[in-house]
Amino acid sequence: MTSLLPPGSTPLERRAAAACAGISDLNVPLRDLWNPDACPVKFLPYLAWAFSVDRWDEKWSEAEKRRTVKDAFYIHRRKGTVAAIRRVTENMGYTMTLAEWWQVADPAGTFRLTIDLMDVG
Repeated sequence: MTSLLPPGSTPLERRAAAACAGISDLNVPLRDLWNPDACPVKFLPYLAWAFSVDRWDEKWSEAEKRRTVKDAFYIHRRKGTVAAIRRVTENMGYTMTLAEWWQVADPAGTFRLTIDLMDVG
């Protein structure tokens, strides 16, 4: 085996180099692993973690999991906005009404959120 290690390398370094010699032959589809549409199902929870998905359920269908990971960027860009709150609430199956402080004469920066449970739960 040809090695790039210097002549004074320790036996441990030589064994580590030999053990890792075949690693470059591995075919790791990195583009697929970072793509919610192409990522293998068993890796979707890790992709969701990498995309900082806030809500995850292993019982969801594959399509729901992929959609949740795809939506993570949109949600994080709008986090804290009325649109983001509405999207999360509606994804849980509820409807909501949000009134901001300037609409109801409450203290600045506050809001009132009313969620209609529609006999669910």
